[in-house]
Amino acid sequence: MKLRLSLLIAFIGTIWATITPVSAQDAAVDDTRGAIEFIETLAAETIAVWSDSKLNEEERYAAFRAIFENATDINLIARGMLGRHFASASRDERAAYMDAMSDYVVAEFDKRMQQVGFEQLSVIGTKPASGRNGHIFVRTEVQREQGQPILADWRVRKKDGKFQIVNLEFEGINLMITNRDVFGAKVKSVGLSGLIEWLKEQSIRS
Repeated sequence: MKLRLSLLIAFIGTIWATITPVSAQDAAVDDTRGAIEFIETLAAETIAVWSDSKLNEEERYAAFRAIFENATDINLIARGMLGRHFASASRDERAAYMDAMSDYVVAEFDKRMQQVGFEQLSVIGTKPASGRNGHIFVRTEVQREQGQPILADWRVRKKDGKFQIVNLEFEGINLMITNRDVFGAKVKSVGLSGLIEWLKEQSIRS
């Protein structure tokens, strides 16, 4: 009887795992240690690139871009920054916007991180993000070359076993929301095509 009961429980467990959405089993909030290690590794790789004296500026940026594109869901960030305007855009407008955003998002993160000038990053905690998507905030303290340490919160997702950044907050300033407001104002004043041209201009590095 006990054997039959054990087999029945195992069978039910197998069926439940099959019908439960993968996203429910593969969420960053359920893998806190993995999310922390992901951010720590990303910081270490970035600092190593920035501190490599053998790299010229173009090589440094290319190396950073390779790291960042692998660690970030740029499509999700880009759509979030455009907000409701993405839904009303044509297929061609969406394609042009996503192309421009690929360069803009990388350039924006590179600029922000250089402005901060961090030398070391320490994880000081985590917090589940609101919603049902299983995202988690990895809160870090950034030691800088000059000035007091600052707080940086990395919103992390996990999909198909891979962690990715989907947003970033520096001292409470939400990168996605801030840019969404800027983008919305641009679309209102110059249209989506004008925003796309502006994004291209912002991505040009001096």
